[in-house]
Amino acid sequence: MADYRRNITDEAMEDEVSEKRQVRTTFDAKNYLNVKLANNENSKELRIRLLPVDKDTNSPFKKIYMHQIKVAPEIAQSGWKSYVCLAKTEDIDHEEFGDDCPFCEMNKTAYEKVLEANRLAKEANEREDYEEEAAQKNIADRWKKISLANKPSEVCVLRCIERGHEEDGPKFWKFNVRDDKKDPKNTIKELWKMRKQESIDEVLEEYGVKNVDELPDDAEFVPRNILDLENGRDLKVTISRVFDKEGKPTKKTTISIVDYGKDKPLSRDEEEIDNWVNDSKVWSDVFVAKPYEYLSIILDGEVPFCDKKNNKWVSKGRARDE
Repeated sequence: MADYRRNITDEAMEDEVSEKRQVRTTFDAKNYLNVKLANNENSKELRIRLLPVDKDTNSPFKKIYMHQIKVAPEIAQSGWKSYVCLAKTEDIDHEEFGDDCPFCEMNKTAYEKVLEANRLAKEANEREDYEEEAAQKNIADRWKKISLANKPSEVCVLRCIERGHEEDGPKFWKFNVRDDKKDPKNTIKELWKMRKQESIDEVLEEYGVKNVDELPDDAEFVPRNILDLENGRDLKVTISRVFDKEGKPTKKTTISIVDYGKDKPLSRDEEEIDNWVNDSKVWSDVFVAKPYEYLSIILDGEVPFCDKKNNKWVSKGRARDE
């Protein structure tokens, strides 16, 4: 394999790399892996091949942080939209965006309000003022909901080629990382570990030894890496709709991932591999960070409007009034 080509290595799987980059591009649906089901779909299958997450690293994973915020239908028909956290996400241009995030600030303020209300509730209980205690507990509950609503979530971004749509080039897929590890990132890491261990077990059995150190010197053995560009595997992603107890479809979906087919190269065309792997588009081109002023307007429940005359973001309602 050529030295100038990036690959997904064992080391990269264990140690995720962060690079500070910020480039912008216009919206193009081809940049995104579509894992959403249409209204008339109950399931669908996608076949993808992972790429290094950008042209400068070997890791297939990029960790960022985002806030999922309730917004006006004018911004998103679903009523919810995710925004890059300016405070916790490392690889954005902090010289441009700064290090402050209005959602994180609200999260902190609300949390402090929770502590204060709980303190006052405790004092009221000690005075046997149970009406005041109940009132302070209600205040604490309200601030707790606000705090949680503005808490950033760890998000993983993958870059891949979608089989059957290779002409689109690299696509990006983002999803929340779950505490129970039932998310695509952890599923893929488990598949990678399992197939690697299977290949190790196979060669140990072949040579009749118990560990790799006991293999003879002439045993040329490289553990299987199903994410390798030259000799890896595709991944089959199945998206299934969740049904309620009455058998009615819900908006929720589940995602399962398995390795698919035999080991093979990303492409039979060397130039095509190089073009895909070295494509300059990065995650921040397609999930573009918004400035503090823009996010502050979102936090207030308003719709941002670009005041080009004064070169700043204002709420659409304010721009209309003026």
